[in-house]
This record gives sequence, C-alpha cells and structure tokens, in this order.
Amino acid sequence: MHDGAAFYAKQGTTYLIKLVGDIRYTMGCALADFLDELFTRADYDGIVVDLTETHSIDSTSLGLLAKIANFSRSRFDRKTTLFSTNPDVNQVLETMGFGEIFDIRDTGETISETLRQLSITEPCKDDLTRIVFEAHQTLSDLNPHNLEAFKGVVENLRAKLDGH
Repeated sequence: MHDGAAFYAKQGTTYLIKLVGDIRYTMGCALADFLDELFTRADYDGIVVDLTETHSIDSTSLGLLAKIANFSRSRFDRKTTLFSTNPDVNQVLETMGFGEIFDIRDTGETISETLRQLSITEPCKDDLTRIVFEAHQTLSDLNPHNLEAFKGVVENLRAKLDGH
C-alpha cells in the first residue's frame, strides 16, 4: 500500500491539486477543510486536478473531487481539468460518470510546479462521518447508477448523523 498524500500550488490564476498514492477517506478531513477554504477565496479562476500518480482512490475522495467539479461549474461555468493516466483509476472515474463533470486528460501530462504538501493528520472523528456522508451524497447526485450504488451507504450515514 502506498500512503496517500495531497499537494497544492497556485500557478498564476489557477490552483493545482495533486493526489499521490492510495487516496483514502482518512485524508477526507484535511482535503475537505482545504477545499472549504479554497472555495471562499477570490484570487483564482480555475482548478486543475492531477491524479497521474494516484494508485487508487476511494469513494469519499471521489465525492470530494466531484465537489470540486460542481464548484467550478457553478463559479467559473466550465469543467475542471483532471489529469489521470492510471487505467484502474480511469476506469473508476468512467464508472462514476466523471467524464460528464470533468475534462479528463489521459495524456501523461503532469503538474510540474513546486507543490506544497497538505498536512494529513489523524482523521477529525467528529467531522469525518459528515464528510464521508457529503462525499457520497455528491457522488449519488451525479447519476442514477451512483444513486443506486451508494443508496445504502448514504442512508446509513444519514442515520448516524441524525443520531448525534
């Protein structure tokens, strides 16, 4: 297993986000906090995501990527560019319907900027259930296949959240 890492940089008016290794829900709090802060900023006009060094990615992380796509579509009126060259990752992206919300490029291009690493610490247990729920809800909203695939997960997490 290759521990996951997240990097970011601002190049001109574009934020670059690179996910490396095995991207798991345990990174969800750090990534969600970073995105929440990024979405409040006004000093950029686009986001590019690089998954060229991603070995695997779970559904929570996919939901957070979908959140980026939805944000870019509503704020900038265009799709987010996503680089991905791993056939396994590309298959997951295709299955989840990401071609509809991202401009996916399987060209071998990578982000070569000096990237700063996002600090990934222990998951924020109080927020993790909410982040996992929101990520899966975002995936479910993408298409009927995802809605059916994640129905049980979303209902289970909703019940846990309502129980708090």
